[in-house]
Amino acid sequence: MQNLSNDNVTVPLLTGDMAQKIVNAAALEAQKNNFMVTITVVDRSGQTLAVLRDHRAGVHTIRASYKKAYTANSQKRETAAIAQGVVDGTVPADIRYLDENILILDGGVPIYIDGIVVGGIGVGGAHGSEDVQIAKAGLKALD
Repeated sequence: MQNLSNDNVTVPLLTGDMAQKIVNAAALEAQKNNFMVTITVVDRSGQTLAVLRDHRAGVHTIRASYKKAYTANSQKRETAAIAQGVVDGTVPADIRYLDENILILDGGVPIYIDGIVVGGIGVGGAHGSEDVQIAKAGLKALD
């Protein structure tokens, strides 16, 4: 058995500055299309690093965007893919009961650095495909 305590392991980290850049880029995409949304970025542990709510977005969008980001991070895949999997039977519908923060609606996208999930972004307040568009625009800030 290998003693892992002596191994140096480098894991990529999503920082607060990176999260703010993602939120800002996503917000520009939302503003460009006049979408009234909340954007949340979480780290790998599911804790909020950055959040921005358009002053016109519904109050429910705050929690929805967090849960979408949390779900994408936790499940390491887009919430839209999970929702489709529930519909086509490849993902058990009971997944929604796995954790109180799971939300299976389009708009959550995992954040990868060097092929490793380091967090998630969630957008709530527009239609599902528009939430996804905004989230993916935010991720371009890491390029």
